[in-house]
Amino acid sequence: MSKKKRRPVISRKKLKEKRLATYPQPIYAVGDLVQVNDGVMDANWDALPIGGWVGKITKIQREETGPKYEVVWTGETLDQAHPIFGQLASFEGLKPNEYTGLEESDLHLFPGGPVTLVAPTDVSMYAERPLDPDDRADRLRMIFDTKPLEWFPTLGDDEDDENENDRLIRRYYDYLSERLAFPFEAAYVSRNSGRSVNHRFTVEKLIAPDVVKAANWNGPEGLYCSGVEPDGKLVETPLQKIVFGDIPQKQLLDDYRSWIGDFGFGWPLDEDDD
Repeated sequence: MSKKKRRPVISRKKLKEKRLATYPQPIYAVGDLVQVNDGVMDANWDALPIGGWVGKITKIQREETGPKYEVVWTGETLDQAHPIFGQLASFEGLKPNEYTGLEESDLHLFPGGPVTLVAPTDVSMYAERPLDPDDRADRLRMIFDTKPLEWFPTLGDDEDDENENDRLIRRYYDYLSERLAFPFEAAYVSRNSGRSVNHRFTVEKLIAPDVVKAANWNGPEGLYCSGVEPDGKLVETPLQKIVFGDIPQKQLLDDYRSWIGDFGFGWPLDEDDD
């Protein structure tokens, strides 16, 4: 009986090299001085143009759709850039002299000569302004003392985030405890034979976060509330999971659900979402 031939084992490095060989070859190289084409907008702040900006390529990321370039802007470029770019980069924790994700269609080799940048026509949406209590994102900023140009904090999903998550949840608990009027009518949802069933109950209070943590409840992170069903049954459930109608507490509860997200880790939120 003849032995079966073993297939040659290909290392991960070889597989990566084989895959990269099918990707488009970059036309620029590390060290090239390139200039951004007119009409290109900043990927982080899409109302701000970066046409005319000049930088040196420091890294190339090969991808199936085409290479992506990382650059370091020249001093002449940064000297001419509108101050709003530096402010926004600082708020987001980015280095203002670095930029990633430029595509070949965004660039051309810098021909030399003076650098002329495309100036922003309107930076009002990024400018410092008073917080607007009619804007949900601003209401959330108020809770965490966040500036208008900054994004309000949300919960992290790593073990290293546990202490910060506890602090944020306690902050929101204190905020709602001062403003949320009890009792109010709501419902929680359970699954029965594949169907969703609403159970009406009266929400009586929020449960202190340290009580929830000490009980080690197996549920999503965030705030819990307690109440009673019409038959007197005690209910303890995550606040973001309750269902309610057009009640006076609706805005506070909707804001909280937008912040906590479906699994307690937050989600993107439109600035004009009320």
